[in-house]
Amino acid sequence: MKTAKSVIAFIFLVMVWVTVASVEYDFVMSFGILFNVLVSVCGLSILGALVRAPEGYEDENGFHFGALAGAALR
Repeated sequence: MKTAKSVIAFIFLVMVWVTVASVEYDFVMSFGILFNVLVSVCGLSILGALVRAPEGYEDENGFHFGALAGAALR
């Protein structure tokens, strides 16, 4: 049963990837380099936000982040 679920999940992910790739291909063919620039800017802004995100930790009381997160772990 576990193998069947893994195969079904893999097929689903392949179908999603093919669908997204075909939609992106249509956008690139319609808008040209403009779409590529837009995707690059969005990707870099998301990467920048992830790099600047505060560090945190999770304990039995929930998730904590900010300046005190590093101090509480020491």
